[in-house]
Order: sequence, then structure tokens, then C-alpha cells
Amino acid sequence: MSEPGCPAPHADSGNRSAMLMALVAATAALAFAVFTQQVWEDYYITFRISRNLVEGDGLVYQVGERVHAFTSPLGVLLPALGLWLTGTDAGALFFFRVLSAAALACAAVLLAAHGQEHGWRKGTIWFAFILGVLNPKTVAFAANGMETGLLVFFAALAWREIARPGGPRWPALACGYGGLMWTRPDACVLAAAMTAGWWVFSQPGTTPDAKRAWWRAIGTAILAGSLLYLPWLLWAWSYYGSPVPQTISAKISLTPAGFSLLHIAVTPLRFIVETTALDGLFAPAYYFESWPRDLVNLFRLLARLGAFLWVVPQLSRSVRAASLAVLIGGVYLHQINPYPWYYAPWTLLASLALARAGETVCNHWTGRVRVGWFVAMSLVVAGSLGLLVAVTCTARIQQRYIEDQGRRSIGLWLRAHARPGDTVFLESLGYIGYFSQLKMLDVPGLSAPEVSRLMRAGQRDYASLIATLKPAWVVIRPSEYLEQHLAENAALHDYDLVRRWNVRAELDAVKWLPGRAFLEYDVEYLIFQRRQPPPSPPVAPS
Repeated sequence: MSEPGCPAPHADSGNRSAMLMALVAATAALAFAVFTQQVWEDYYITFRISRNLVEGDGLVYQVGERVHAFTSPLGVLLPALGLWLTGTDAGALFFFRVLSAAALACAAVLLAAHGQEHGWRKGTIWFAFILGVLNPKTVAFAANGMETGLLVFFAALAWREIARPGGPRWPALACGYGGLMWTRPDACVLAAAMTAGWWVFSQPGTTPDAKRAWWRAIGTAILAGSLLYLPWLLWAWSYYGSPVPQTISAKISLTPAGFSLLHIAVTPLRFIVETTALDGLFAPAYYFESWPRDLVNLFRLLARLGAFLWVVPQLSRSVRAASLAVLIGGVYLHQINPYPWYYAPWTLLASLALARAGETVCNHWTGRVRVGWFVAMSLVVAGSLGLLVAVTCTARIQQRYIEDQGRRSIGLWLRAHARPGDTVFLESLGYIGYFSQLKMLDVPGLSAPEVSRLMRAGQRDYASLIATLKPAWVVIRPSEYLEQHLAENAALHDYDLVRRWNVRAELDAVKWLPGRAFLEYDVEYLIFQRRQPPPSPPVAPS
């Protein structure tokens, strides 16, 4: 059952392509993990909670404090299962990496199935796979300890069912909806965007009975998916006192200024004329500096095309539906501070829209237009694969110098020199928090509600936070020290600079380093220790 004008590919050939895509996706993720050894900073925030669970101290970051300091339920429970099965940190990470690679492989199979059901050519499916599944951010964050592989899998499952010719099968769609929520609670936005996109561009000739059947399947899937997620929601609410993770509550204080209905309404116009969160769909993580401008502009153009293809009436409904979903996702991402691992499912949807739109151009145009479009798509593929290689090389350097010689070593040094009960004020919570095992007072308060409360009350500068919280240790970058004007106020007058961590020389020795500016941000840290007050003089006997 294909879209009008699209010949259905041979089933056996399509199945072989799907299996090959699955193999390539899993191999890419595992090869990235083996070559780079990268473990993303945020993995260790969550894994400290996983370890406490396995050791019998509860699903908490700081023993004795019931704080919901993680976002993804599966992102904390699966590493905990891996730790329980293997007994080692390395075993837990390997277990999670294999599961994530398998999830990415399954997403590739679902992408291929979607393309075959809609009559896409084999080249179109491969283009969508390379652009959407082998996207550098998607591969990296499916391999370095984040929940991205799972998120892409459940998104692909939900989309394949929503757009399935003949209507969705509600049990599979319920698994997609429920799995998205178990992976990230804010994935309800993704589920709503995909469903709304397909509903808006449903087939004009669909009979009333077919429409009712579609809505029955969607409604049943939403109800069943909600029931799948409900046990976790109720348990978290009873255990932490709120169904909203502290990570989300804390990040509200970082939400860009101007959040309002008007701000949301004008966001699509901003996509056309401004640099926005949408531009990160295909670009490398933290791409603002040190990447070739032409390459970045190419990926910005792709993101904007992906978000506005829905306005072209000549395109198929699958293209327009996916494109509208991407636009909705872009509006959502622009209201928050999107981190690189948030993008993967939206990148997948944009890739599906772009791939099918490209096939449509090739079907309806001949001569120079068709050749030009083929050349453009070839350049996109080459640029995406080249970017994957560059990102992989950079991740290897990041892990070696920034993480292992830098933040991991800082955490171990604090563990050796701090006293039990000491508190640490910092922004880089992951490595330093896990390897020090100290009480963290992090900005914006992912593990420390006392910090997020102060920030919501207006105390956003480091000097004010340090003066109020009086931590035993302060770990900051020199750039933060300057930007926060800590030299001009009394916030650190009671502290001594006891250690400076600097791996700039090692980083400078690497001649070819794409994205160098991002790594340079974490190249140096200053460690301050609060001076102990002098002992009180003995009281003379009366």
C-alpha cells in the first residue's frame, strides 16, 4: 500500500536493506563507543542514582535526600540493571551501550518499513537513514550513555504506526507512546506533534468510517500508553512528592527570557530570519564556533527546509505531516534550552520529510533540475558522513583530556582531600559529583533543590549563591570567575585557591580538532576551599 505514484519496492530486497541498515546503525554506535570511549557528563549524574539504588540507598542522588535528580526513568533503571547484573561500572555502561545500539538498529528497521509501506525507492530510504539515524549527534548520544537510542526507537515505532497505510495498530502505537514517556517525560510533546501532523494532512478521500477507525486506534493507543506510564508516574509522585523531575524544575530558571504565548506564536517567523534552536537539528553539538561556516549553513538550510515543506501542496501527506511535526518540535525546543541529545527524534522526522521530498523532485523534474537535486543530496550525504567522522575524532580527544585528565581527576582529588559532609558548589555536576561522592550544590540545582529555589527567587549570580550556601568547596572555570565578577566582590574572600586544573597544553598539541572552541570551554578549572574559622579561645574558669 503505497502513496499515489510511488512504486512499491520488492519485499525481499527491502528486507535485506533493512537488515543492512540495522547492522550499520548498531556498528556505528558501538564503533563510536569503542574508538572514543566517550561517557557523556550527564550519564554520571544519573549513574550515581543508579548505584545508590543497587546499593540499597534508594533512587536518590544524595543518600537521605529524596530528590528526583534525573529525567529519564529508563535512563536510570537500565544502567542500574546493568550494574546489578555485572557488578562493575564498566559492565553497567557496556550493558547500556549495547541496549542503545540495538534500539538504534531497530529504529533503522522501522524507518525502512515506513518507507516500503509508502512506496519509497531504496535510495530514498537510504538517504533518510544516513541523514536521520547516522546523524552525528544521534550516533554519539546513543553510544555515550544518554537515552537517545531508546528515544529514537520509540519515536520511529510511533511514527511508523501513526502513518501506517490502513491505520495504526493500537497495541504497537501504545508501546510507542508509552515508551516515549518512559524515556523522557517531555516526549509527550513529540507524540502530540507526530499525531497532530498526520491528522492535519490525512488523506482527503478517506471515508468517514476510516476516519473514525483511525481515531479509535489513536485514542485507544493514547489510553493504553498512558496506562503503561501510569505506574511510574504514581510511584515517582509518592516517592519524591511531585511527578515533575527536579531536573525539569531546575531548568525552568534557565528558560530563555520572553516565554509567553506571543513568543510561541512568532517563533515560526523567527525560524526564517534568525538563528534559533531549530538550526541545531542537523548541525554538530555546540556548533557555534570552530566548525566550517559553509557546513553549518548547509545544515541550517536543511533544518529550515524540513520545518517548512508542509506548505508545499504538491508533496505527499507523509512529507507534509512529518514536516509540520518538525515545525511544532522546533517551536517547543526554542522555548527551552535544548541540549544536543534532545534533537534526535526531530532530526529523524525532518530526514524522512527531506528524503521523500527529494524523491518527489526527481520524479517530476528532468534535465538540469533533477541532476542538480541529485548533486545536492549527494553533497548532503557526504557532509553528514564527514561530520560523523569529525565528531568521532573530537569525542575521542574530549574524553582523553577534558573528562579523564580533567573532570574525573578533579572528582577523585576532592574525594581524597574533602571531609565527610563537605559541600561543593559547581556547574559541572556529572564526573566531579560521581567520582567525589560529595554533596553537590550545582547550578541550576539538578540535584540540589536549595539552589533552584534561590535561583527562582532571583539569586542567579554565583556570588549571591555562594554567600548564601557557604559551600566548603567551589569548583569553577576561569571564564565563570570572570563573567560572574567574583574578583570584585566578597563571595570568595573566605576561600583559598588550592588547586588549578589545566589541560590546555595537551589540547593545543592536537593540531586537527573540529569544534575546538567547545572543548576549550572546559579546559581549565579552579578549586577554592573555604577557610576554617580559628578555634575559639578557651574559656577561663570562673
